[in-house]
Amino acid sequence: MNGPVKRKSPVISTRLAFLLFFTLFYWGVHFISGKSNLQLSQIVFNMFAGVFTGAIIHVAMAKFFGPLLFGRGFCGWVCWNASLFELLPIRKVKKRIPEKHFMYKYVVLIIALVVPGFFIAAGYSFLSPEAQFKWLLTENALIYLVGTVLALFLGDRRAFCKYLCPAGALMTLTSPKSVLKIEKNHLSCSRCRRCEEVCPMDVPIMEYITAGQRVSHPECILCTECVNNCPKNCLTVGIGKKSDATPEFGKSF
Repeated sequence: MNGPVKRKSPVISTRLAFLLFFTLFYWGVHFISGKSNLQLSQIVFNMFAGVFTGAIIHVAMAKFFGPLLFGRGFCGWVCWNASLFELLPIRKVKKRIPEKHFMYKYVVLIIALVVPGFFIAAGYSFLSPEAQFKWLLTENALIYLVGTVLALFLGDRRAFCKYLCPAGALMTLTSPKSVLKIEKNHLSCSRCRRCEEVCPMDVPIMEYITAGQRVSHPECILCTECVNNCPKNCLTVGIGKKSDATPEFGKSF
């Protein structure tokens, strides 16, 4: 999993269309019009003030409890940060970094939860719509800047998602238990590893398929790129463990 992978230009697919649509929705309805910050940092401000707002509902449903149903599908289909990264005109060969570096995002998660505490201690609340909007713009500008630089440097549009995204770190706590997962159907797998080549999150899909298991890797964003690009059409998105009962599941190579 450490070799270079040739990158393709972005294609306007159904998934990318969803990403763009929801990005416009979030920025148009919640961020610009409503001036409501839905990100992790806002939860800290709200909790210290004893205020229950949309940020708490959003993070709870999309980033913690939601992944129990659809894994990190939020990352793959409706994330307002990922939509920008997936449109970047990457031309260089993708560099795959060892999986141990995925741990950096947990450090960023801690920072994202601790930094607001310093502002609270200094007397800032960021509860008013105007204050929330300013914090949102500052935080997202930093995310877009760092994510873009990292993507261009590594030739990897999802580099920020894998190594630095605090929301992604939170979702990995529950996403491996997701009801929806990528799995092998009854068709034969040729072990061409095309699924791993196109996976934007460098998930070792073949390890799960070979072991006769559903893909429960915490980095899987359920983007279905592996399903759509499998030349044998032997991957699918399944519920529960229904395909495990198929005699050929994980064995038909």
